[in-house]
Amino acid sequence: MLLAALNAALAEPPRRVRSFVLPDGRRFWLKRVERLSGRLRVQKGDPARAFAAEREGLHALSAAGLAVAAVVAEGSDWVLMPDAGPVLPEVVADPVRGDAEKLRAFAEAGQALGRLHWAGMAHGRPAVRDVCWDGVEARFIDLERFRRARRAGFWQAADVVMFAQTAFTLWPEDGRWLDAALRAYEVSAPEGAMAAVRRLVGWLRPVGWLAAGLTVLRPGSRELRAVGLTLARLR
Repeated sequence: MLLAALNAALAEPPRRVRSFVLPDGRRFWLKRVERLSGRLRVQKGDPARAFAAEREGLHALSAAGLAVAAVVAEGSDWVLMPDAGPVLPEVVADPVRGDAEKLRAFAEAGQALGRLHWAGMAHGRPAVRDVCWDGVEARFIDLERFRRARRAGFWQAADVVMFAQTAFTLWPEDGRWLDAALRAYEVSAPEGAMAAVRRLVGWLRPVGWLAAGLTVLRPGSRELRAVGLTLARLR
């Protein structure tokens, strides 16, 4: 059943990500090398390299027993993963879920990021939309910028800044979700991790000034507004 559905999906015109649901209700995600040309390739970089980094990250996190989407099948330019649940913004937007579960989801995400950093790795872009919640565990997806990293180093600190920036972009007036993640991260991350984050925030101070200036020209930009909120929260 799964093999037939996979072969049918692979026979269709390539798309970077697509999902399909089996008759028994199970959902799977097929991810392939993105096909880019011209300006988009220059802007986004080599898609084959990004795919290779993601494949390495998926296997590295799995081998270390970390929270990551599973790989059930793969080929030279594709990987197949079972659905790992909704991403964190969908969890927050779900009116059926109570605040307690939403806070638990973010706490699990923060703890998972701390454990990833203990293992000597960096996600590379742990935006809140790159973490899934299945009701029990928070799992990472979208590891196109995965890398091995020194504990409490620059790239791990950048992970924390990215997570906070994307949280403030979506919820500038509600810091509960981010606070839950940061509290859990602090107790599960390597020694010196938050000090590294504060150092990086200090280096990024000119970026905050630039973002504040640009906000005058683009007052509706959530991303620009989030820069100042992120640097203030992590300082």
